Amino acid sequence: MSASLQTIIALGIVVLAATLLVRSWLKKGKQPGCGSGGCGAVSPEVKKLQARLKR
Repeated sequence: MSASLQTIIALGIVVLAATLLVRSWLKKGKQPGCGSGGCGAVSPEVKKLQARLKR
């Protein structure tokens, strides 16, 4: 195997690994669910209970 082919393969592996790391980092920034309080699926009674439990 020639040195230039090994270099190209190594760079491809590095780019792939970097892409996967950046992708996983960006996915962690998104919070699933109703963390910001804008969830319409939670009833007002449950919201009141959650507020009481936080105190």
